[in-house]
Amino acid sequence: MPLFHNSELRKRLSLHDAREVVDWMTRQEGSERAEWIGKEGEKSVAWIYWRRPEEWAEVLGDWVEETGQKNTVLTLYELTEGDSTLSAEFHSMEPAILQKSLNVLVKRGKAQVFGSEDQQGVKFF
Repeated sequence: MPLFHNSELRKRLSLHDAREVVDWMTRQEGSERAEWIGKEGEKSVAWIYWRRPEEWAEVLGDWVEETGQKNTVLTLYELTEGDSTLSAEFHSMEPAILQKSLNVLVKRGKAQVFGSEDQQGVKFF
């Protein structure tokens, strides 16, 4: 719970209050900047987004356009760890967030993800 703890000021939110904040962040009024993950109904782990997957999808799409990657197949590893993405904002992105962002592009008809879980690739359109 370091996000809700300021050791310098010796202040922290209670677990209940921290969950309330995250709950608010998951709703539209909180700009959907958080998402509870894990077992249904449990509120013990959450993603806190500084960019939502939809926003990352835009960043990825812009990079594809700027670098001429349309109709090119890239592995997910190349996208987040490759030399060609060193200066990209999404370099070293958490794989689960990358997957969510790519799913947005798939739904928009701008990408196709294929392969097995540990050897996935993506083709951008």
